[in-house]
Amino acid sequence: MRSKHSIKPSILLFVTAFSLMVGLICLVNSGYAERESIVPGRVLIKLKPGTPETLLSSVLSSPEVKVIGEIEKLNVKILAVPPGEEEAWIKRLEAEPFIEYAEYDRRVKALFTPNDYYWDFQWNMVKIKAHKAWDVTTGSPDVIIAIIDTGVDLDHPEFLGKIVPGKNFITPALPPDDDHGHGTHVAGIAAALGNNGQGVAGVAWGAKIMPLKVLDAEGNGKDSDVAAAIIYAVEHNAKVLNMSLGGYGSTQTLADAVAYAYNKGCLLVAATGNDGKNEVMYPAAYPEVIAVAATNRYNGVTWYSNYGPEVEVAAPGGGGSNWIISTYRGGGYAYSSGTSMATPHVAGLGALIWSMRPDLSNVQVRNLITSSAMDLSPAGWDEYSGYGLIDVTSSLPPTLEVRPLGITVLVDENGHFYPDNREKLRISNSAYRPLQWKAGISSPSPWLEFSPDSGITYHGVDSLMSITFTLPSTYGLYTVDMIITGTAPEVPDITETIEFKLVYVDKVYPVFLPIVTSQGSNPF
Repeated sequence: MRSKHSIKPSILLFVTAFSLMVGLICLVNSGYAERESIVPGRVLIKLKPGTPETLLSSVLSSPEVKVIGEIEKLNVKILAVPPGEEEAWIKRLEAEPFIEYAEYDRRVKALFTPNDYYWDFQWNMVKIKAHKAWDVTTGSPDVIIAIIDTGVDLDHPEFLGKIVPGKNFITPALPPDDDHGHGTHVAGIAAALGNNGQGVAGVAWGAKIMPLKVLDAEGNGKDSDVAAAIIYAVEHNAKVLNMSLGGYGSTQTLADAVAYAYNKGCLLVAATGNDGKNEVMYPAAYPEVIAVAATNRYNGVTWYSNYGPEVEVAAPGGGGSNWIISTYRGGGYAYSSGTSMATPHVAGLGALIWSMRPDLSNVQVRNLITSSAMDLSPAGWDEYSGYGLIDVTSSLPPTLEVRPLGITVLVDENGHFYPDNREKLRISNSAYRPLQWKAGISSPSPWLEFSPDSGITYHGVDSLMSITFTLPSTYGLYTVDMIITGTAPEVPDITETIEFKLVYVDKVYPVFLPIVTSQGSNPF
């Protein structure tokens, strides 16, 4: 099914090139980028297991150096040090035998690419075939997508009833409301309400959203906050973590947080960056993260999309005269483009997959996304588009549905079967990805015949199995289970069990019951 979209011109915002470029100017050389990526006056350290707090206190002898925060699950301390002395303190702390590592806290930022042309429809959803997938699933409220960003407009009508409690890591005393717009735009692409007569439809509009604010009103933030938000998302049951942000240079703290979430079974998705260069930003560059490049309306990789060996898939990010429309703070809508916009398409897809098959692991979900991507030029995997443009319909995992789940038949010595000795099973798979099925019975049952015993089913093409009951040799209750197993690449086998019962008696006495009509009761 396809949702209807309406745009309210009075609240439609056009993001200007100037506003999108605030804090996002391309760095001219790696040395300058390195200096600019460092958060002044902050150092991150990880203590080795079992290190007493008193030992750390003895090292931090200067009154200007103190612990100002902690990421408890990672055993990481955030230190305040005199600005300009970060490197000196890192070297001093690295020399201590009880400290596993010491490092800079690095900046991350929202990844926008400006565009000043109007775009009048959600071409992006059509390109990835999301509108076709909505016939199969629109997402489950049991799946939570964490939006690790500038926050989310908590009062936006497109998120009504969809937001689960999040956290503001910039100002912890305040709710994770969006004072920038980037996070709201990203959240709308992933999961804005669809088919509600207004605005836009997100990829997984039935999923929930967890707003985690790690970027300030100018779109800037710190690795330590991103790491802390990742831990928060994991501990509060988010399955998909969307990170439309990034920075050049890695911290072990962020790497540890990413690894922690991945090992806990989360799907992590991040933007490659918008500088059009051969260097994927972090956290997208980590092996546990799906690094997402951006494509335009014509399925070409955009000029601004960073590339490299870490790129895994591509999704619509907008370019040229075609932007991506989505929700914006203040209850409105805006057009924008960038790898930030590409990323939530993949996050939404992950949510759709888990909505259909919550039993899948994050590795299996990831494989479904990559194995079904539409290959772009050049042929095969490449460092610009990875495995290609995501294809939502082809990514959806196959399901196995058998109806009915049980059949009972009564037969007498004259061979009269009630209701009939011939029945049919319908074997269905709602997804577009084919499912190979095979049937077998739990024990030899000469009173039961069925055909065929195997087949293929997929969206719109069901299999029918004919079941035939025959007269047993003696009276009694006969029971057997049929086990139908569905098999497909990239996912575990699926099974359904159908119970068949045959009750064989010497004589069946028909019972006549009155039929109740609107005129009263009449004997039949």
